[in-house]
Amino acid sequence: MNCLKVNIHDGEKAIKLLDKLDLRLVEFKVLRKDNFLFIPVKQLDLDVLDKIRLEVGFVEVVQCEVEEKPKRKSLVEVLKGKIPETLIRYVPRSFDLIGHIAIIEVPEELRSYEDLIGQALMEIHKNVKTVLAKKTGIAGMFRLRDYRLVAGENQTETIHKEYGCRFLLDVKKTYFSPRLAEEHFRVSNLVGEGEVVVDMFTGVGPFSILIAKKVKDVKVYAVDINPYAIMYLKKNIELNKVEGKIIPILGDIEKVVEQIGKEKANRVIMNLPENSYRYLKTACNLLMEKGIIHFYCFENEPNPLEEASKKLKNTVWKVSGRLGKIIHSKLVKQVAPRKWMVSLDFLLNKE
Repeated sequence: MNCLKVNIHDGEKAIKLLDKLDLRLVEFKVLRKDNFLFIPVKQLDLDVLDKIRLEVGFVEVVQCEVEEKPKRKSLVEVLKGKIPETLIRYVPRSFDLIGHIAIIEVPEELRSYEDLIGQALMEIHKNVKTVLAKKTGIAGMFRLRDYRLVAGENQTETIHKEYGCRFLLDVKKTYFSPRLAEEHFRVSNLVGEGEVVVDMFTGVGPFSILIAKKVKDVKVYAVDINPYAIMYLKKNIELNKVEGKIIPILGDIEKVVEQIGKEKANRVIMNLPENSYRYLKTACNLLMEKGIIHFYCFENEPNPLEEASKKLKNTVWKVSGRLGKIIHSKLVKQVAPRKWMVSLDFLLNKE
């Protein structure tokens, strides 16, 4: 069978890229031998292989024997016969996995069966030791939500792995979204050697750590108002061995901007979608004459990308008198009916 041979430390990156390109044969196990992974793949042409090499580094197509995975049951399949048939349609089809923790949204119709749902999740996903149900939406300046334990251990601190990085965090004390993994990876690939980056709302550091891990010569100012986030960020800097590249700063970016000094940034990251427009003046002041804003916001249908792009351009002009252009736009995820999280890269020009 065709397998893509990659270095072990590039394995997660390669698997995620192959999944994105729909090129991995997911029904077969990945083989590990010495310091390499052998990932079962579909037929790869030379152009695709070159693209993968640009993203991943060393890769080679080889022939190897691999085992077929045992078929994993779905949550619905496991719960059939355990909850009334009329309630099966309410069973969650998606959930978040953060380290050993699964986070689910339990409809009111299934509230009395949530312990069964939690046990079923742990049966399907052997690495899950804790299942939490969302009690509230994300709220407050620390961007936190309340949870209730529905199954497993009452342990909310975990280590989450993403693109070769490890993030120690507590889901009750810090904001973290595994659904932004692709954005963390995308932005980190855009940062060049010698750049200065300001991560204005860093959390436990998923953007900052990945940038520092990938770029040899970089300085990242990582700011957050949540003291627990900064505490975990400092631990994650050590955990990922990127000391000297990231400068953690505790506080509101508008109030601690003087700690960055007169140094101007090549790019700023604004992952505060519920309130990002408010901080655009600060972002523009932090950037050099020509720099990039990685901007995240919420926008409603029918035209979320167009509306967000127009609003961003107008707000930047209003607060700074500077022009620019959108160089990337994407719908990241749906956060409510007809409401989306939008990602925009804005190239800011001098006045």
